[in-house]
Amino acid sequence: MFYLGKAVETVEQGKTFSAELIQSGKALERFRQMAALQGADVAAIDHPERLPRAKHTLDVLSNASGYITAINCEAVGTACVVLGGGREKKEDSIDPAVGVVLHRKVGDSVHSGEPLCTVHYNSDAQGNRAREMLLRSYRIEHALVAQRRPMLHRVIRSSGGK
Repeated sequence: MFYLGKAVETVEQGKTFSAELIQSGKALERFRQMAALQGADVAAIDHPERLPRAKHTLDVLSNASGYITAINCEAVGTACVVLGGGREKKEDSIDPAVGVVLHRKVGDSVHSGEPLCTVHYNSDAQGNRAREMLLRSYRIEHALVAQRRPMLHRVIRSSGGK
């Protein structure tokens, strides 16, 4: 991001700069400022036990062995909405305790029965529906893709001429 924002000249410089900001504590301080500006309980940054917790968790287990060659990110986001972690319409409330923790990424190997992700949920119906969506969102193949896909595919700029 520092490279894309032209704050540094190379990606390597961006990585070094990021590491320095984290090591110095400046990144954490900026995070605190952003959280405070959004009305968050800043004390929860140092005391995550203050955050709301879902009543239940459920591991989504791989049904095959091989390599993860794709994850449908839209399906992961939709599963979060199904859990109550997002809105389908503006009147919907958000449950801050629910969500999904991904344990595997594209390129990782996985064995049948190993967890791909964990669902944090408060409703059994929503948890089961999200589990099915998440399981279908992973593509697992026997062979690893020749090379990992880039994390950044393209930069979209405004068309307003500025």
